[in-house]
Amino acid sequence: MINILALVEDERAASCRFRIRQFVEPLAGEGIALQVRGLDRDRPRRLREAAGFPAVILHRKLLRRGEFRLLRRAARRLIYDFDDAVMFRDSNASRPNSSQRRRRFERMVQGADLVLAGNEYLSRQAAAAGGRPVIFPTVVDVASFPSRTPAGESGEVIGWMGSASNYVYLSELIAPLRSLLAARPNLIFRAVADRPPDLDGIPVDYRPWSEEQEAAELGGFSVGVMPLLDDPWTRGKCAFKLLQYGAASLPAVASPVGANRDVIQEGVTGYFARNPEEWQGRLEELLDSPARREEMGRAARRLVEERYSLAAAVPRLAGIIRRAAGEERLTGKSGNGVSGEDFVG
Repeated sequence: MINILALVEDERAASCRFRIRQFVEPLAGEGIALQVRGLDRDRPRRLREAAGFPAVILHRKLLRRGEFRLLRRAARRLIYDFDDAVMFRDSNASRPNSSQRRRRFERMVQGADLVLAGNEYLSRQAAAAGGRPVIFPTVVDVASFPSRTPAGESGEVIGWMGSASNYVYLSELIAPLRSLLAARPNLIFRAVADRPPDLDGIPVDYRPWSEEQEAAELGGFSVGVMPLLDDPWTRGKCAFKLLQYGAASLPAVASPVGANRDVIQEGVTGYFARNPEEWQGRLEELLDSPARREEMGRAARRLVEERYSLAAAVPRLAGIIRRAAGEERLTGKSGNGVSGEDFVG
C-alpha cells in the first residue's frame, strides 16, 4: 500500500469532495491510501508532515512564499491539483486580475513536479506559467445518480443546483424566467443551494442543499440550467453542474463558456443559449417535448459515463500517483498539456 498525502484548504468544499475525497475509497482498492488533511489548523505542522509520504497532492491552495518553501523542502514529490481559475478573482469581484494571485499561482505550478488541471483552459494557464500540466477532468460517481424518475409535481421544473456564491450568474435567466413563468402557471423554477436566491421578484422554489439529498433533488428536475458570464474566472470552470445533470439523465441549457463547450453536445445532450431570447426558446423547446427531454437526458448520461465517470478516472489517477511516488523525475509535455494516458503510459 502506498501512502499519499492530500492537503486541502477546506475538506467540506465541493471541489475537495469531487477532486479528492471521492477517490479515497476506490484508490484503496488500487493499493493507494490517500490521507486527506485540512490546512485550516496549524498549517506549518501540516506542511512539514509531507516529509512522511512519497508524494503529496496540494489541492487548489495558493500558498505564501514561506509556506511553499516549507512544503517543497518536506515533499519528495509534489502534485498541484486545481479545478478553477485560481490565478484570477471570481466573478463577484470588480476586477478579475490580481498580481498576488498570479505570483502565487506561478510559484505553485513552477515548483510542483506535476500539475493536474481540470480542463484545457486551466492546462494552458499552467503551461504558460511554467508548469508541467496534465488535463485531469473533474468527474462524478455516476452510480450514485440513478436515472431520473418522475418528479411527482403538477408541472415541469427548471432546476439549478450550486452554491449561493454563484447566484451572480442567474441574472442571465431573469428575463426568460419571468416570461416563461407568466405563460406557464404550472412551471416551477427550483434552486437547490445553501441559501435562497433573490431574483428580482421571480418566484423560486428553494430547497436547501445537502449531500444526502443531492441525487434526489436532481431527480426532481425536468431540465437543468447552467448560465455563466464570460470572464477569466468562468472560462476555467469545469462544467460541474452539467456533469451532475447528465449523471441524473437530465438535458441542460447552458452558456457556451469554458468547459461547458466540452460537455454539451449541441442538440444531443442539451443546448447552448447566448442571450435571453435563446434561453427562452431552448427552454420552451424542451418543456414542450417530454420525449425529447428523455432522449437527450439518456445521451447526457452516456456522455458522462464514457468521459467523466469516477470509474474511468480512478485507474488513471492511480497511475499518475504511482508514477509520482516511484519515478525519479516527472515530465510532461509543454504547451496545452497532456492527457492522462500520455502521462501514465
